Amino acid sequence: MNTLTLINDTKQPMMGSRKIAEVTGKQHKHVVRDILAMLEQLQIYSPDLDDDDFKGFIIKRKEYKGRDVIDEIWLDENLSMTLVTGYDAKRRLALIEQWQAMKIELEQPRPASLPVPTPAIQVNDNIVQFARVVAEATASATMKAIVEVMAPRQVQNVTLSTLGHETNWVEDLKQQVRESQPHSNGEYVPVSKAAWKTGLSDSTCRKLIGFARIPVRSDTGVRGLLVKLPAIEQAAQKLLNESTPPKGNRKRWTHPQFGNFTYYTDLI
Repeated sequence: MNTLTLINDTKQPMMGSRKIAEVTGKQHKHVVRDILAMLEQLQIYSPDLDDDDFKGFIIKRKEYKGRDVIDEIWLDENLSMTLVTGYDAKRRLALIEQWQAMKIELEQPRPASLPVPTPAIQVNDNIVQFARVVAEATASATMKAIVEVMAPRQVQNVTLSTLGHETNWVEDLKQQVRESQPHSNGEYVPVSKAAWKTGLSDSTCRKLIGFARIPVRSDTGVRGLLVKLPAIEQAAQKLLNESTPPKGNRKRWTHPQFGNFTYYTDLI
């Protein structure tokens, strides 16, 4: 049987000792004996040689009655022809013809393997129905939460498509309601909005809150601290009035007690 054996990640045709015995009409054990004698004469084989050290042949072993014995020896074309050099002309010709037939067979194009179609995924109708019910229940619960948080007139303008996927979206809605509705004691806004209104940075506004004792409120949402906008606007204007504006290479305002700060309106 013609066989293609993989050697060092390359495909190289080789012929086994059983096939050689069949073609030449010799017993397999005699062919194995002849091959071992040839390899030793060529000084490319000894019992201590690592079989992984490929030099044109492969020795396949098996366990037989508790002993490790040679099962078959595979040779490349050069060693096969070297082996039959000592045989008679009839056996040499038979082996040459066998190699030619094997080469012709190996040169024939092999049909490409067709890709295995991916099995279609079958979805149980009950699972689809269950998923639909869960989705509808989730949407209903979401709208209920919005109604509890926002005023009736604002709910009319809210749709599920406007909601984000963040974990704290309910807190964001609460904060939007707080910002849209003025408090009875004055308007409280996030520090970032106060900074935009006054032209100061977030850090300067936070420093000014403590410096001028401006009323604040704690917010549990993502926006954090809320500050009374009219009070911080008044404090910021007083800070500017009492500070020295930048001159020359100096780009920051200076206050005797507050220190240096940047007024971003100057940079616009």
